[in-house]
Amino acid sequence: MGEDSDEAPGQVFEHFYFSLQAATAGIGVAIGPWPLVCDDIDGGILAAPFGFCADGSGYYLLAPGAFEQNSPQGYFQRWLHTLV
Repeated sequence: MGEDSDEAPGQVFEHFYFSLQAATAGIGVAIGPWPLVCDDIDGGILAAPFGFCADGSGYYLLAPGAFEQNSPQGYFQRWLHTLV
């Protein structure tokens, strides 16, 4: 986000999910992906004082060919498109 911070002692976690749990518990701050924190932000449990920035990541559905329109895979594909 282009913000500087002072080097300060802190904790290190094995996975960013644990840092998000620590932030939710009020232990400190954490950096996490929007899909994992949006519910806590909407609920007022967490705050994003600097907002979010796009990092270019995404999810993709790959298949060897087109799905049948009424197949479970076709329904799943159409559902995924509603999330965008």
